[in-house]
Amino acid sequence: MQIRCNCRDLSFVGLLAYARRHGITDIEDLIKATGCCTGCGSCRPLLEELLRSGKLRVGDQLIDFPLPDDETAG
Repeated sequence: MQIRCNCRDLSFVGLLAYARRHGITDIEDLIKATGCCTGCGSCRPLLEELLRSGKLRVGDQLIDFPLPDDETAG
């Protein structure tokens, strides 16, 4: 299961926390702010789903991807 943007070495937990802290709900805004998805782009559909639902797609299932309490602070 892919859990990070490998090209930029950014974790999905960190990206989701950043998006929530800054009110980002659109993948294009997250890309502009963090540089994620700008290498190979393989994480883009996963991050789009994560931004929309807070869940990560693994095969045919969506798995809750809650943030630890310390990831939402700040």
